[in-house]
Amino acid sequence: MKNFVTIHLFKAFDLVNYYTLWTEGKPQSETDAFFSRFEQNQEMADDLNVLVTWIAEIGQNRGAKLRYFRFENDANALPPPARIMAELGDDYCRLRLYCIRLSNNVVILVNGGLKTGRTVQDSPDLLAKFRFANKMANQLVDLMATGELEIVDKYIMNIEAIELID
Repeated sequence: MKNFVTIHLFKAFDLVNYYTLWTEGKPQSETDAFFSRFEQNQEMADDLNVLVTWIAEIGQNRGAKLRYFRFENDANALPPPARIMAELGDDYCRLRLYCIRLSNNVVILVNGGLKTGRTVQDSPDLLAKFRFANKMANQLVDLMATGELEIVDKYIMNIEAIELID
């Protein structure tokens, strides 16, 4: 059975448009699923606030420059590395939101979770989301190389549905 993913605008800022992925048959987008899991969790409120603050800061004031993202193989993650987070007075965030940075103006937010181990492989909540984000990043880069996916300013063009390839 073929599975398809569609790309939807998630949040638009002056400098960056954030998109999300919606897998066929799922009740909500990957990013909505992430926020739904943590927005009512008081223990994670500070961490979620740090993440949301950085999404807005990058989108409104800084642009999606590579230095604001954690390297995660073919994908990236938010919040930024600790040395960058310190610029806003943040020192630590236990959450990771995987994303695919396509340009300084376009980022696809995927899904994520709580980082409980030193590495993603040691964090059961993250591993499947990490793999999915990397698989999608690889496919999207290939689609950009063939011209099937095009970025114009802050917008993703010429794409309707992406078949998930295992």
